[in-house]
Amino acid sequence: MKSILKIAAMFMLVFSFSACSEESEFVPQSLDVTPNNIAGIWKLEEVAGKEIPEGTFCYIEYVRRDRKFTIYQKLDSMYPRCITGTYSIEKDPHKGYVLSGKYDFGMGDWNNSYIVKALYETTMTLVVDAENGETSKYVRCNEVPADIIDSIR
Repeated sequence: MKSILKIAAMFMLVFSFSACSEESEFVPQSLDVTPNNIAGIWKLEEVAGKEIPEGTFCYIEYVRRDRKFTIYQKLDSMYPRCITGTYSIEKDPHKGYVLSGKYDFGMGDWNNSYIVKALYETTMTLVVDAENGETSKYVRCNEVPADIIDSIR
């Protein structure tokens, strides 16, 4: 009986050492792509792996309940502007989640739809839904800076 207890103790000792491992690196969990999870304000940080040029900006606010968006941008114009509209999220069996939108005031659809490549609590990566589509990285923020809002008014 004592030998069985000794063998059992040895197995427990061996298994306890195998259960210990080096601390693994924290890997954030991706979020489901839903209006609730993308709701909030996002700042464009990178396009095609490069930071956006100084003096330009793009903030997008997604509203969950109404599925509306507001874009504050100075990318393709000399002056900053505010653009509003509605957005939708659809799941494509081959591409994943696709984000698209329609501008207010009869301005039409977004030029591109975007595949949501990655969505985390603080970052979102979108890829233009086209062959060799451009990748954009957004970072969640608390608010659009007041000086940007004032410059648009």
